[in-house]
Amino acid sequence: MGEWLFAGFIATLLCLDLLLLVVTPPDGSAELLRVLLAVGAGVTVPLGIILGVMYRPVYTVGCLLALPVVVVYAVSGLLLPWNQLAFYTGQQVLDGLLAVPIFGEQLTTIFLGGPELSQRSLRLAFRYHYAIVGIGLVGLIVALGVGIYGQYVTRGLVHE
Repeated sequence: MGEWLFAGFIATLLCLDLLLLVVTPPDGSAELLRVLLAVGAGVTVPLGIILGVMYRPVYTVGCLLALPVVVVYAVSGLLLPWNQLAFYTGQQVLDGLLAVPIFGEQLTTIFLGGPELSQRSLRLAFRYHYAIVGIGLVGLIVALGVGIYGQYVTRGLVHE
């Protein structure tokens, strides 16, 4: 039961994100929704760890391996409105990446398009963000299909 609730939570986040791409609220609530989506993404890792402790350890391992993807999703989502919060977030990420010894400048080029925030930073954030959303939806559909098939097999409804 917990696995299905967790999958539903992730599906809700991803569908809300896609809805936000298609329909931009005119009253400026998109910024609040982006913050809520980033917080929701951050909550998925501890929830997955708890799920792994309660049910199967593979969930904990999966969530820990997914942590970098969750961080990129949350940060790139916060950059998309390109407002004061986005600029502040981008500047903090930029400073953090530049602080990495040896690879700092290369990381800023990969993730933000260079050592300063620009329109290219926003384009890269958009690409990374919605690539993760697309891959997440495909992965979720596959995982749900495997889970449903597995339940049919364990109940003896499918003959192998």
